[in-house]
Amino acid sequence: MKAKPTHWASKAENGSYLAIRALLTLYRFGGKWLIMFCLAPILAYFFLKDRNARNASLQFLQQVHHFKGPASPFKQQPNYWQSYKHFWQFALAALAKIDAWLGRLSQNNVSYGGSLSFEKIALSGKGAVIIGSHLGNQEVCRALVRSKYPIRINILAHTQHTAAFNRILKESSSDVDLHLIEVTALTPAVSVMLSDCIERGELVVIVGDRISAQTPERAVWADFMGKPAPFAVGPWVLASVLQCPVYLMFCLKQQQSYNLIFEPFSDGIHIPRKHRQQVLTELAQRYAKVLETFACRYPLQWFNFYDFWQLPTAKQHKEHSGDNSSN
Repeated sequence: MKAKPTHWASKAENGSYLAIRALLTLYRFGGKWLIMFCLAPILAYFFLKDRNARNASLQFLQQVHHFKGPASPFKQQPNYWQSYKHFWQFALAALAKIDAWLGRLSQNNVSYGGSLSFEKIALSGKGAVIIGSHLGNQEVCRALVRSKYPIRINILAHTQHTAAFNRILKESSSDVDLHLIEVTALTPAVSVMLSDCIERGELVVIVGDRISAQTPERAVWADFMGKPAPFAVGPWVLASVLQCPVYLMFCLKQQQSYNLIFEPFSDGIHIPRKHRQQVLTELAQRYAKVLETFACRYPLQWFNFYDFWQLPTAKQHKEHSGDNSSN
């Protein structure tokens, strides 16, 4: 039942470029109901084929149920049917990304929740770091915000395991990866580039719910739904280097609309060398608590299909990153 502790970045993309392209062409010209009819057996195939992702989904949904107790979003303990619905929501989220970049989602489909409006962030004139996650649909948020506000948004991402889908997104709209930055390490050159972005009043977006693709052992542990889970240190180190305001962001689907949530996190992060590990752990715990709240409220929009509470084994990490000792 329990999924093997694999590294998230080692998970291969399901489906070839041509297959994904064919499906999305069908979607653009055949409409929602036709693509959903075609998606059902394809999704069932991948659900049965990908045992690790299937079990990781079930593990997560059951953990939500046990953690929330009487307040669980599920009437009974989730089973594989709930897990399949989890996969189904992931597929719908992928289609929503296409809709967003094609302009099929309007501002009428959006509500702005949280304690802070994006307008206040955009019009402040100050650069900022925004910490997102793989809960909800960050791509939809980016497209909708971009259509309303002229502010430049720079996305730090690891895209190698979603190359085909990202290529199709780019073909759908030339703006998709205009400011998408592939970053595997926070080098001095990257720091200078991002500092310039902040100086110009731009936003830098990075996710905080996945450990480093290159150095997963640098993670810090924080309580998440009653169990310790590893969290990345990169977002907090980056924010401390850039010395700017930090906000949390979530984009969650509610029936036929999206709730864009922005929460202030810090006016500026400082990580003293003497207490570095302690401060990083505290920052990760604060983030984990907010992430936990929304993940329990929208469990089927959690798109981390691996054992979130485990670090990958040394062997698995080596297989993913390769032997770089000679570099």
